[in-house]
Amino acid sequence: MRERVISVAKMLFAVLAFATCGGYSGQIMVKVKCLNKTQSNISISFNYPFRLQQVHFSAPLCEGTRKETLFLEGDNASSAQFFVTVSVLAFLYSLLATIVYIFYQNKYREKNRGPVVDFLVTLVFSSLWLISSIAWAKTLSGVKTATDVHQILLLMSACRAQENLCEVLQEPIWTNLNMSVAFGFLNFFLWAGNIWFAYKETGLHKSIQRYPSRTPSEKRDSFRQYSQTSFGQSEAGFGQRLYNQGSFDLSSGGLSLPQTNLGQPMLYRQVGSPTSRGPLIFVNEM
Repeated sequence: MRERVISVAKMLFAVLAFATCGGYSGQIMVKVKCLNKTQSNISISFNYPFRLQQVHFSAPLCEGTRKETLFLEGDNASSAQFFVTVSVLAFLYSLLATIVYIFYQNKYREKNRGPVVDFLVTLVFSSLWLISSIAWAKTLSGVKTATDVHQILLLMSACRAQENLCEVLQEPIWTNLNMSVAFGFLNFFLWAGNIWFAYKETGLHKSIQRYPSRTPSEKRDSFRQYSQTSFGQSEAGFGQRLYNQGSFDLSSGGLSLPQTNLGQPMLYRQVGSPTSRGPLIFVNEM
């Protein structure tokens, strides 16, 4: 249920980011009154993808009927198109994810491939939303500067002359473009905030907790236990070797042991013949 709600929210914010940026159209209107009583209204329109160097308009020179053709400055298409492309791709992926969550939940969790892919895509789109939003915010600042009405009035020769009167009738409204930047960053926070939940769905954190790392004190205790066990096994092996070094001398009817620190070796004499099975007499010859 949580995945479906988040996926629908991603779709909604992606559509809003696309609509407020890709559907924008701005217009500027200027009225020019020349000294010879002639009057002209100039209309300047621009829209997405904001190739302002291609926007041109005709302005009177206030010298009879002569006019001049002027162009705006700046090419902001790359950042605007990148932002809109990210919006479209995010919408399409969110739509596909919503369909999978609703109708193909079993296949989505089969062999854990679906959650892993979702986690990786979430990481990618989080980065794309951040980069595109920052780039578009910076580009929007350039668009506002290039379409500033005072900057446009300075481009026209008639408005630079003090005897003529120029009046701005309409300025562009930046509300939609400002909202597009806000929606871009909201999309980033939405995708970035979902990274942890997508990571939990992969189950990778469970495999990491299955083999926890040991603390230095635990490592030292383990080393002491290993050392004590190895030392005990060494002593047992040493005693076994001493026992194996003893030899039976059936011809003399005795058993000789290796030299010890107490002096002469101990002899174990058997009463009777070597073939008899009588009792053994232990004699310590010091």
